[in-house]
Amino acid sequence: MNATRDLKQDHILINRLGKIAKKCSDLLYTNVEIPIEDIKIISMLMNEFVDKFHHGKEERAYFPQMNDKNSFSQDIRNFLIEHELGRRIAKMLYQSLISWDGGADSRERVARFLNAYSVFINIHTEKENMFFDAIEKKNCLSEEEHSLLLKHFESCRAEAGGRIRIEQMTTLIGCIEERAWMNS
Repeated sequence: MNATRDLKQDHILINRLGKIAKKCSDLLYTNVEIPIEDIKIISMLMNEFVDKFHHGKEERAYFPQMNDKNSFSQDIRNFLIEHELGRRIAKMLYQSLISWDGGADSRERVARFLNAYSVFINIHTEKENMFFDAIEKKNCLSEEEHSLLLKHFESCRAEAGGRIRIEQMTTLIGCIEERAWMNS
């Protein structure tokens, strides 16, 4: 595997999470009862898997490596701005969840931020995948650069809790997909 394909593999999982967020939002808007613990898991996955782990790999390793190649700097700047948007949506979702869990009627806000996050993920990963496809097509990274990036990705994995934690989060995505409310 190379670094570019590694990031594209993450996007497959992230898009699954986006679909979960969308379904959860749609159901909340129709007053279907969804366990708040499931929504807390979705929120945690947004923060830990998407932002800390995946965006961490991009921001601390991949994008700095690509910034000066083939005039990708504006694309990278746009992606970094989008990452910040995703963080803000995830933060507002988390705050709304805390409020809802504390007894406030925050159901609509939770649904709104879940929907916003799903839209963000869908559009953002599509643009990044086109960027990654262009990088692969132009063969912009050498084998040595891919190898170095994959080593950096391992340090990002360690910072996000290690291989076992990443596997747990991947498993959680599958568990949420199997919930009765997801299959209604």
